[in-house]
Amino acid sequence: MCQILVLIVLFFGMHATAQDRQLSPKARELTHALAALRTSPDDSAAQERYLKTFPHDYREFLNLFDLDHELYDGHDFVDALPLAGKGHEAELGKLLVGLAKDAHYDSDAPNYLQQVTAVYAGQHPKTFAELLKQLPLQKQTQLITFLADVEAHNSYPEYQAITHYVLRKQGQSAKSNLTIRAGRKPQCSVPGKRGYRRSGIDSES
Repeated sequence: MCQILVLIVLFFGMHATAQDRQLSPKARELTHALAALRTSPDDSAAQERYLKTFPHDYREFLNLFDLDHELYDGHDFVDALPLAGKGHEAELGKLLVGLAKDAHYDSDAPNYLQQVTAVYAGQHPKTFAELLKQLPLQKQTQLITFLADVEAHNSYPEYQAITHYVLRKQGQSAKSNLTIRAGRKPQCSVPGKRGYRRSGIDSES
């Protein structure tokens, strides 16, 4: 019996090692950073390492997490971003806005990115609005369109929160950017997925 258990442990250990060798350097680095973050979720160094290792370019994001790519579908990796962002609000905001400004809605990894970005915007509307303001107008429009690409409009408060905040801070000229929806009637709604944890929207004023 003991010999069988030893063989099972060796088999799975060898399988994990083989999988690790098959990953690209970037995928391996990110996988190790996620493991370190899960082991020490409150460690600032592990949080910073994860945020720095995570893709900062949307094309690289898809190259890792899109269908038929090595870390598909990316749920665990994207879902870990809020954990890594504890105490690193500005860095997380820059990362999310940098990805979302080039993103187009799709299932799986882009969907997870949309959800996490919307929750961040609802929790930190001031920071999000400042980051949004730094983008060219075309990229502002693309980012808001990406966030607004949902069906259950009235079920999510985050998008309405950021809409209200940006309009109040940047003036009525921002309204058209915040109500644009790709191929749909303009809405003031929030992206997300049924059952996804909603965040508070009053953490910044």
